[in-house]
Amino acid sequence: MTYKIIPTKEFEKDFCKLDNIFRKRIINKINEVVKDPSRQKHLHPPLNNYSRIRIEKLRVLFSYDVEKKELYLEKIIFGHKY
Repeated sequence: MTYKIIPTKEFEKDFCKLDNIFRKRIINKINEVVKDPSRQKHLHPPLNNYSRIRIEKLRVLFSYDVEKKELYLEKIIFGHKY
């Protein structure tokens, strides 16, 4: 029941700016989330279609489609805004 990972251009741009340590941590966490993304924290309106993954000071925003089995990596945010 794994999902196909689809990163957005904005996510790729943010990802390229990170150190290798954070990149590896994000990849490891995403590999865990791909198995069941519905278990992650959902955001409140107006971002209620998104969920987030917390990796130290980083937040990875993502959405997913259950029918298509696709996980969309949207953005990397620094800090605790979400």
